[in-house]
Amino acid sequence: MLLPLALLLIHPQIATNMTLSAAKATISAPAAIYAAPSLGDAENSLPADAGSTDAAAPLVVEASATLPEAPVPIGPMEAAAPMAFLNPGKPMKVSVQQLLVENRRKQLIWKGLAIAASGAATLDAWSTRHAITTSGAQELNPLLKPFAGNASLYAAIQIGPVLMDYAGRKMMYSRHSWVRQMWWVPQSASFVSSLFCASHNLAYH
Repeated sequence: MLLPLALLLIHPQIATNMTLSAAKATISAPAAIYAAPSLGDAENSLPADAGSTDAAAPLVVEASATLPEAPVPIGPMEAAAPMAFLNPGKPMKVSVQQLLVENRRKQLIWKGLAIAASGAATLDAWSTRHAITTSGAQELNPLLKPFAGNASLYAAIQIGPVLMDYAGRKMMYSRHSWVRQMWWVPQSASFVSSLFCASHNLAYH
């Protein structure tokens, strides 16, 4: 009689202990899974736990299942056509014949400007001599004043145009593109300044 009563009293405690142990195992299992941060850590821990039971094997498999998949290769992208940024109206290559024609044209212009500047300087010298001899004018340029009293002024006044011709010739073959485009400026400036001085001398009374 006492034995069945003892079994009835002990039975609820055994059931309660089994229920609590199962709940603890359920709670601790995800913690064990998330405890391994990466597959490398799990692999490094394998040799140390070689003597343990096979219960850790499912944990490693579940941890490796969370790794990302391998990247999918992307096909080659088509590059934009380089001709889209080019002007098809302009030729990409310049022939030697075109370079020779362009150089010949520049040489002709250079010679024309040299003759014009020299002629304007001669006109300036004549007008200066005329103003000095007829109206009693004086040469104000200190560089030309020693030559203003005689005919040597015609030779001395040509120094400026010759220097401008030389400068224009050097600029024509400069390695800088903006200098090559402005090679005509020195000769043009010499021509204009000589014409201005000549007109001023002719207007002097």
